Amino acid sequence: MIKVAIVEDNTALRQSLEQLFSKTEGMQCVASLSNLLNVLSELQRSAPDIVLMDIGLPSISGIEGVRTVKSNFENIQVLMFTVFEDDEKIFDAIRAGASGYLLKKTPPEEIVQAVRELHEG
Repeated sequence: MIKVAIVEDNTALRQSLEQLFSKTEGMQCVASLSNLLNVLSELQRSAPDIVLMDIGLPSISGIEGVRTVKSNFENIQVLMFTVFEDDEKIFDAIRAGASGYLLKKTPPEEIVQAVRELHEG
């Protein structure tokens, strides 16, 4: 079972992703957050394998969030989920410790495939 946590401030999109992972065989959404304010305690509690994280979050950016997650949970993989096709933001996220990125316009089946591929290494 691949345990996925979602950090996305768009409520409708976050709920769609929750449903996608909960309905996909072999996957489970174990945490769903709208921001990074309680991310460490939530990840400690839910122990996800992968975090799907928005870059443009309120209060604390997703890029800073990647640094926080990776410095506290080195075994958790972070997949950035963004509207930005900006090479600099993507490069900053990868440099901060993200394992990859997906654009928000990515079809659901490709999101599932990317999560599986990341989990398999």
